[in-house]
Amino acid sequence: MIVLCVTGSIAATESIKLAREFRRNDVEVKCFMSDAACEIIHPNAMEFATGNPVVTNLTGSIEHVKYSQEDLILVAPATANTISKFAHKISDNPISTLLITAYGHDTPIIFVPSMHDSMYKAIKDNIDKIKLEGSATFIKPKMDEGKAKFPSKEDIVLESLRTINLNKKD
Repeated sequence: MIVLCVTGSIAATESIKLAREFRRNDVEVKCFMSDAACEIIHPNAMEFATGNPVVTNLTGSIEHVKYSQEDLILVAPATANTISKFAHKISDNPISTLLITAYGHDTPIIFVPSMHDSMYKAIKDNIDKIKLEGSATFIKPKMDEGKAKFPSKEDIVLESLRTINLNKKD
């Protein structure tokens, strides 16, 4: 199972198509959404795309623990805010809490940065810190029109499936 974390970039609109593409490839998807993502797309859209209820807040069901040891945590789109929180291990919402818990379990994490070019440049040190500690990988965004844009969903699916297959124990 892939846990798809959708954060508050306008690229969140692409996450619906991404989740459907995973399902076409017989991959189960569970979605976590930030408050900012919920302002861009409704959680019902992601529930339709994934076939599973969406996590928008933490409850007594300890979702951050339950889903922290899946095959892959994919943050797509990944905002400057979310990447920076992970770099400094700040846990203040369901997504950042899930990421830190997954980090503690050595669950593979992939970030798909999507933001304005100036923000992407500003968090370069945070991206480098994450890469240096080996806690996550990044799918390079498509640089266009002064923005770090969401790459093709096919590239994201391919890299995600490759990561899952590299981490299979059998």
